[in-house]
Amino acid sequence: MTEPQRYLLGVAYQAGPDPMIKRGADGGRDYFSPAELEKAAWSFLPGGAQVGLFHGPDNTIGHFTVTESYIYRGPDWDLGDGTVVKAGDWLVGGICDEVAWQLYKSGQVTGFSPQGSARRVTPRSS
Repeated sequence: MTEPQRYLLGVAYQAGPDPMIKRGADGGRDYFSPAELEKAAWSFLPGGAQVGLFHGPDNTIGHFTVTESYIYRGPDWDLGDGTVVKAGDWLVGGICDEVAWQLYKSGQVTGFSPQGSARRVTPRSS
């Protein structure tokens, strides 16, 4: 039997606000403009391309090796599970180690969490 490649490709971050999300857990709703998201995506690989598990501490890094990171240019791509990838979304692909692969197969890992930081800017009201 051939071993699985343990490759995953998914949306690392959606460009612009998600109309389905009105408020985040912190009471706000953060998002990147497409231009700012592109800057973040382009700095990800040169910056070390770290992906953690469950937004946990640094010891969760290393279970996924990033092999692809790019801005999707369109057209809309319906994945058939309710997810539609749109132009401007940031996609990340890579290889899971055995731990991450088992977590993915069991349904415990359902998305990506690129490690990084951002500065919150509150839009000015007119």
